[in-house]
Amino acid sequence: MRNLRFIAVLLAILGVTAVAGAQGFMEDFESYAAGSAMHGQGGWKGWDNVAAAGAPVSSAYAHSGSKSVEILGTSDLVHEFDISGGTWEFSAMQYIPTGRTGETYFILLNQYKDGGPDDWSVQTVFNLGTGAITPWHSGAAANIVYDQWIEVKFIVDLAKNTVGEYYNGKLIFTDQWDDNVHGTLQAVDLYGNNASSVYYDDITVVPEPATVSLLCLGALALIRRRRCS
Repeated sequence: MRNLRFIAVLLAILGVTAVAGAQGFMEDFESYAAGSAMHGQGGWKGWDNVAAAGAPVSSAYAHSGSKSVEILGTSDLVHEFDISGGTWEFSAMQYIPTGRTGETYFILLNQYKDGGPDDWSVQTVFNLGTGAITPWHSGAAANIVYDQWIEVKFIVDLAKNTVGEYYNGKLIFTDQWDDNVHGTLQAVDLYGNNASSVYYDDITVVPEPATVSLLCLGALALIRRRRCS
């Protein structure tokens, strides 16, 4: 009870109501059963709402807690958002074991709807065999760090229509966000593309400044876990 009171005070200080109103998001996959399908859980689904394009919860690797999501070669896993205006930090922890093959994608869309229309803003290719990381509209910009949890991060400025892409803490590419200037961020798509499995954990979407927002989301997650325990 004492911990919950402290967290409540912390949230009040940090202004968590502003974060909730700004549609902050955090997913650590801890509330789902290992081996269960993510399609239909927590707002996740296969592309165009097709269950076969989903992905399982995995206990093989985890950045925090004991679970992550495994993006199979058949996976095309989507989560929708309703974000417009402002500057946003979209980050995910990624784990790629050695000895993998094929090309897997991390995709952000400025427009998404089951059955279309869809409009892509980020399509970053991870070549699991060569190690090359190739952002959309760019040549190879970085190399995969294998067998470690690495942060993949995007700073999306919807007002300026730009996106900066970071890998392992380093800026690797800056691009136009949307050639049609919708001013929105509507989905993430983790696409397996028939490649070997990769893993994602601790996916967050927070309005800038991100530091305060992440603290708020973390406190909310702790409250949720304590209530469930």
